[in-house]
Amino acid sequence: MTRAVPGAEDGRAGASEDGPADGLLAEAFELLPDAVSVSVAVRDADGRAVDLCLEYANAAARSGRAAGTTPTGGPRGGLWSRTAGDGVLAACLDVLETGLPKHGVFTPAGKGAHRTADHEYRAFRMGKDRLLLVLCTDRRTRAGERTGTRSDGGDAGGGGDDRERLRILADAGAVLGTSLDRGAALDAVTESVVPHVADGCLLYLVDDTGLPTLAALAHRDPHRRRELRDLAGSSPPHPDSEDGVGAVIRTGRHERGTDVARALAPSPHAGEGRRAPRRPSPADSWLAVPVGRSGTVLGAMVLVRAASGRSPFTEEDVALALELSRRAAPAIENARRHAEQAEVARRLQESLLPRALPDVPGLELCARHHPGEKGTLMGGDFYDVFPSGRRDWTVTVGDVAGKGPRAAALTGLVRHTVRAVGRSTADPADLLRAVNTALLDEPAPTRRFCTTACATLRPEGSGMRLALALGGHPHPLLRRSDGTVVPVGHPGTLLGVVDGPRLRTVHHTLDPGDLLLFYTDGVTEHRSDDGVMLGEEGLHAVLTRTAGASAEATVRLLEEEIAAHDPRTPVDDFAILGVRVR
Repeated sequence: MTRAVPGAEDGRAGASEDGPADGLLAEAFELLPDAVSVSVAVRDADGRAVDLCLEYANAAARSGRAAGTTPTGGPRGGLWSRTAGDGVLAACLDVLETGLPKHGVFTPAGKGAHRTADHEYRAFRMGKDRLLLVLCTDRRTRAGERTGTRSDGGDAGGGGDDRERLRILADAGAVLGTSLDRGAALDAVTESVVPHVADGCLLYLVDDTGLPTLAALAHRDPHRRRELRDLAGSSPPHPDSEDGVGAVIRTGRHERGTDVARALAPSPHAGEGRRAPRRPSPADSWLAVPVGRSGTVLGAMVLVRAASGRSPFTEEDVALALELSRRAAPAIENARRHAEQAEVARRLQESLLPRALPDVPGLELCARHHPGEKGTLMGGDFYDVFPSGRRDWTVTVGDVAGKGPRAAALTGLVRHTVRAVGRSTADPADLLRAVNTALLDEPAPTRRFCTTACATLRPEGSGMRLALALGGHPHPLLRRSDGTVVPVGHPGTLLGVVDGPRLRTVHHTLDPGDLLLFYTDGVTEHRSDDGVMLGEEGLHAVLTRTAGASAEATVRLLEEEIAAHDPRTPVDDFAILGVRVR
C-alpha cells in the first residue's frame, strides 16, 4: 500500500516543486532541535488517507536526537512505526482528511520512540497529500533553554533566542499556504504570529480603491480581540497618514510605538480629526511592517503586545516580523488569485445557464445547478428551456464530460446548437444529431463526449404532449398525479463519439398534476461517507414521498435529500430540472 520515495532511505527526499525540503525553510528545519518530517499520504480505493510514507526528515528526526548531538544508529526512516501507538498517526490522518492543523501532547509508544520525555506535536497539511509533523522537544527542557521566556509560549524578554526564531519561522511556513481559500489564508497570516511573537495581529490589505482595509485579526484574548475589532472598525487607516498603517503602506517602511490607536489613525495629519472609540490601553506596544511582493506593497501587518508581561518590540522583533511578512506575501497573493479565478469560473458557469426560467403557460418549472469541488472548477452540467415555435417549448438537460474551461466552452457549444436548431425542428432526435455533428467538428485535442436529454412540449387538451430523445443521458422520471413513478425515454448513444448515433424520439401525454424530473448523473452518483450512491432508487423515493407537490417543493426536497445523504460538497456538479403540468 505504501510507495517508495527516491532518497527517503536517508530521510532526505529530493524536493519537488511543491515539497518543503528546499531553500531557506529546509535550512531552518535542519537547525531545529525538534524532529520535523514531511510525509506523503497513502490512500485507499475510496480516497481516504490510511497511512503515511516518509518523504523528508530533518537532522533531529533522522538521528532521533536533538540537532548538534551525536547520532545513535544513523538515519532512521521508520518514524511512523514509533508513533503509531501513541495516537499521533491517527491525528495526522485526520489532519489530511479535514485540512485543519492539530496540536497536542503525547507519550511515546515505547523505548524505541523518538524521545523519552513529555512530547508536543504539531501537524499541518501541505497541499492535498503532504503532511508536516513537528515533534517538539520536552516542554520543560525547552522552557529552561529559553532564558527569560514564559512556559505558555509568550516571550517575556521580547525576542527569544535564534533557535526559537527558527522554530517560529518554521511553524509559520507550515501554516501559511495550507489553504487557497482567501479567508482561511488571511486568518493563517495573523495566526502565524499569535501568541509566539505578539499577543495580537491585524492584517490590512489595500483594496481596489487604494484604501487599507482590515482583512484579518487575531488575538490570544477574546475580549481584547473584540476591542481591537471595534477600534479598527471605527478608525480605518488613512492612506495619507503621517504615521501608522497608512504611512507604512505608503512608504514601505516599518514603524513601532506604544499607542495602538495611533497606529490605526484615520487622519492624514497627526492629531487631526481623531475619533475616540473604546480602545486598548495606550501603553500597548505595536509594530507595523509592510507586506509586499515584487516591489508592490499589498498591505501592512500590525503586531500588538500587551503592556503587562511583555517588553516593547525590539529591532530583533522587527527583523523577525519583516521575515514573517515576506513569507506571508505569497500566501496572500495566491489566495487573491485563487479568489479571482473562482469568481471568473462562477461567472462563466452562470453564463452557461439561463438567467431565469421562462414563464410557460400551463407549466411549473424549477431548476437547480450545484457546482462541485466547492465551486472552484467549471463543470459541464447545464439545463435550458426556450420557446421553439408558436406553441412549442424545448427543454434540454445535459452533461459534457470533464471540468474546466474546455468543458465550459463545449457546454456553451451544445446549448447554443440546441437553441439554433430548435427553432427549425420540433423533433428532439434531430436536435441531438445536430449536437453530435457540432461536437465531432471540434478539433481532436478539445473533443469530448456529452450526454443530453432533449424534449419538446406542446399544449394538448388540458395537458401537454411530450416528445423526448436521449443521447446517452439518464432517463427522466415521470411522476403521475396518482404518485406512480416511471422512467421515460429510449436509451440513445453518447453524443460526440460516432457519426451515426442511435437516437429515438418517444411520445407521452402529460396530464395535469404530472411531473417530469430531469437530472444529471451527479445526482444519482452522489455518495455518502460510506460510499453508498443515492442512485435512481433514491430519486424514486423522493418523488413517491412528494406525490402531488409542486415543482418547486419537489426539487427543494430532492436537494435536502442529497444534502442528508452526504452534507459535504459534491465532488461532481449536478443539475436538476422539474417540469409539472398545472
